[in-house]
Amino acid sequence: MRFTKWSHTGYGVFESFKTVVNIGVLPFSYCLLAMPMATFAQPDSVAITKNVDIEEVIVNARKKASTYSELTRVVRVVSREELGQLKAAALGELLEQVAAIDIRQRGTHGVQSDINFRAGSFDQVLVLLNGINISDPQTGHHNLNIPINIDAVDRIEILQGPGAREYGTGAFAGAINIITKPQNINTGQLSLFAGEYGLAKLSGSQNFGSRKLRLFVASSYDKSDGYMENTDFRNVNVYLHSKYKVQRGELNFFAGYQDKGFGANSFYTPKYPNQYEATKTLLGSAGFEKSWQHLALKAAGYYRKHTDKFELFRSNPASWYSGHNYHATDVYGVKLSGSCFYQWGKTDAGVELRREEILSNRLGSPLADSVRVWGENVYYTMGDSRNHMVVFVTQNFYIDKFSFSLGGQYNHSNKFDDVLTWGIDLSYGLFQHLRPFASVNRSFRLPTFTDLYYQGPTNTGNPNLKAEFATTFESGLKMNQNNFMAEMALFYRSGADIIDWVKEPNQTVWTTVNYTQLDTWGASVNVSLSLKNLNFFTDKIGISYAYAKTDKVNTTLDSYYALDYLKHSLSFQSFHSYNKLYLNWILRYQERNGEYLKYIDPDTSIPTSYPSVVIVDIRAGFTFKKVNIFIDASNVLGSQYVDVANVKQPGRWIGLGLSYKFDI
Repeated sequence: MRFTKWSHTGYGVFESFKTVVNIGVLPFSYCLLAMPMATFAQPDSVAITKNVDIEEVIVNARKKASTYSELTRVVRVVSREELGQLKAAALGELLEQVAAIDIRQRGTHGVQSDINFRAGSFDQVLVLLNGINISDPQTGHHNLNIPINIDAVDRIEILQGPGAREYGTGAFAGAINIITKPQNINTGQLSLFAGEYGLAKLSGSQNFGSRKLRLFVASSYDKSDGYMENTDFRNVNVYLHSKYKVQRGELNFFAGYQDKGFGANSFYTPKYPNQYEATKTLLGSAGFEKSWQHLALKAAGYYRKHTDKFELFRSNPASWYSGHNYHATDVYGVKLSGSCFYQWGKTDAGVELRREEILSNRLGSPLADSVRVWGENVYYTMGDSRNHMVVFVTQNFYIDKFSFSLGGQYNHSNKFDDVLTWGIDLSYGLFQHLRPFASVNRSFRLPTFTDLYYQGPTNTGNPNLKAEFATTFESGLKMNQNNFMAEMALFYRSGADIIDWVKEPNQTVWTTVNYTQLDTWGASVNVSLSLKNLNFFTDKIGISYAYAKTDKVNTTLDSYYALDYLKHSLSFQSFHSYNKLYLNWILRYQERNGEYLKYIDPDTSIPTSYPSVVIVDIRAGFTFKKVNIFIDASNVLGSQYVDVANVKQPGRWIGLGLSYKFDI
């Protein structure tokens, strides 16, 4: 077999691969991923040829994002290996550890978590599963109600910054893409975990099938008695992902179901701490991908159903209480996209049709005919729906050491004004491993059904809300050399018509409005160093830091969400191993801006600043063949803090786990 050292030519993709490639069997999809990275090629050199006989060669490197450009954006890819090392009980906790992201938890272990990027709100982050938008139109509080646990995740792609020009509404301040996939070997895993406060977790997964048909199934069950009164929970997940190979293409199907119930102590008001919430999620998608020499096409249909039952009084309701809140959302759509590749770049284009519906006894307009709530002697009496058509196109250029892209998206809705978003990204290979970048992107978000219609004793929605907009300017520097990765970015976001719950200082009722302007600026740093081959008993260390500052312009209104953001967020990770023993620990420092009314009694609330907090999480374990025994300790220092007003977070929480991997 003859190999030639190509350099700085149209065939020089081997210099730039950021994935795992089996030389000898080189799928076209790897070429597609590699083409945007061709600007990393080394300068011209003399071609060298040699006749050799070799076994199959594996080229190992950091995985790249499948959804976002890593050249011109701040993107963090969390691999399967990292997911197994981190001490995290749920997706929200994991995100908080790896990228200094603001995860505001009301309940632990995935009960309820809100994702906040760059001082944005939980409604301003888009959540995708295998590239499909699964964000909830009722409220962003439900965006992480996903029927998978960490063991079922292959990797997570985190985009800090706007992504609306491709995905539309929701990708206002950032986006998260959670990837699952069947493996090509028949293997499985069984995990058990038990801890304080009656915590018990059981999960299992299995990969199986033939060469053409691969299937992955996973299920889990979690429960706890709670770390204080009315914080108990139970959670059941079932998930399936399959793929079937056809000539030059692949059929994909995934589906999942989640059933979750939890004590919601003071979640939405401290006056009535005996709250309870139960949610159910059903989702699925079927898609097809096909590629030719210079063309790749993707088509997918998807459906997501979510139900929410909220009880202000779990027991002994007040005499004035009129009943529980019931909501059901249905989201379904189709998406078609294509990519055309050239030696100097590529063109991406696509269209998506999406419909969002809600039935409720609290949200929406009165229904002509009421609909019975499944399993309850209660009826949905209100509802609403809206349609979206999204068309996007992006042109990417890879010329010499430059990477340049520009694109736009048109969003048509039957309930809101048409919206056009756009973006321009630029990066330059200053040296072989050093790349400065800059971008400007326009993003938007449509109000949720809760923003529009919610009515309560201290909250009033606004059905006249319109879309919120922002223009984000960003610049930074990336370095990726051997075992060292560094990423630094500065950003400025100018927001207009920002949606928030506000009130006059002397009033008690919060209502939703479109702010005139809200400006945010900040910086982020991510550094990772692998020391695994240096025998220091330290495999890897990582540091993430984020700073943000928001200024509200021309308003004296009190804000409920927009100004309670993480001003300083620091995460330090360290992974150690010795023979079969390992110790992984993560230290986080958080300083939150703003203050809240600390509840003392029904007649007394004291303005209180959010306390700064240091949190240390540890996982220590022993691996023997296919068995892993470990101890998890959360919040080792026992820090007392709140992420959301008056919702106390747990102190130290210790548990013991066991996982077993097997082949069939």
